[in-house]
Amino acid sequence: MSDATPQSSGPNPLCEIGRTHPRDKHRMKPLDGHSGIWECPRHEIFARILPPDEAGALDRGDAFAMHDGREGVVVRLGDERGGGQVVYYRFEG
Repeated sequence: MSDATPQSSGPNPLCEIGRTHPRDKHRMKPLDGHSGIWECPRHEIFARILPPDEAGALDRGDAFAMHDGREGVVVRLGDERGGGQVVYYRFEG
């Protein structure tokens, strides 16, 4: 993650699952020890804001380096926020 990555802007993002299933609408929470990363422990997904050019190069299912060094996969792209775009991802394994 680059130092230029926006850290946060506004409230925590909605969980990606909750965005598409209104009965399960809830917000993600900040991930302890990782500034600018949110998690949904219920659905085992994470989110971070990437600069628009980096986020624009990603598609659902693309490999994605997770915050802890494991190999992840892009779940979807979210809202624009803080000069970047929210990227939802999960562990691939």
